[in-house]
Amino acid sequence: MGFWKGLLLGLTLQLSVGPVFFALLHKAITEGSREALKMTLGVALVDALYIAISFTGIAALLQVKMLQGVILAAGASILVYFGLRYWCKAQTGGKENPARPAEPVPHRGGFGGGSFAYGLKLTAVNPLTVVFWSGTFGALLAAGLLADPGEAVLYAAGCVTATLLFLGLASCFGRFLPLGRSRRATVILDCVVGAVLVIFGGVMLFRLIVLLSC
Repeated sequence: MGFWKGLLLGLTLQLSVGPVFFALLHKAITEGSREALKMTLGVALVDALYIAISFTGIAALLQVKMLQGVILAAGASILVYFGLRYWCKAQTGGKENPARPAEPVPHRGGFGGGSFAYGLKLTAVNPLTVVFWSGTFGALLAAGLLADPGEAVLYAAGCVTATLLFLGLASCFGRFLPLGRSRRATVILDCVVGAVLVIFGGVMLFRLIVLLSC
């Protein structure tokens, strides 16, 4: 039962889409389902890591004001950086380096290191991920719902499976959208995803300002 409960919770939480979802959908549309699925594996691996860390009691550490500020500042800066990279890519007509137009973008995962590594990086630097999972599992542990170690492992496996299913479906769905076939549409997608990442980064900076003012 633990697995299915974790799967249901994970699918419910996945509906609260964030910057990673939009970046993955962009990759599925512009580079195909295969690259998006590689990115999905990277995202799921980071989710699994953060869920494992949640069992160490990190939720309590995240209540420390200074640590919250560091996480928000670092995450916001990196998300804005990724967003600006998308905008720069849009300004060059969908290529990150206009001087080398023949270089195949899909094999570089957009920002180097491949799609799997990109999924790792974008998820790992998003502070919402660790706060999200640590808060969820911290609450479950505090309520005594995961007292049995075996049940906790199954519950966590269900949550990670939910990430694979939800983002895997998004990866396959993006393949059927014709937007990636048009250079103009690709540029618009770059701008939209870049804007989403910058907005999320801006929200985190606002939270940082509120945190520091308290």
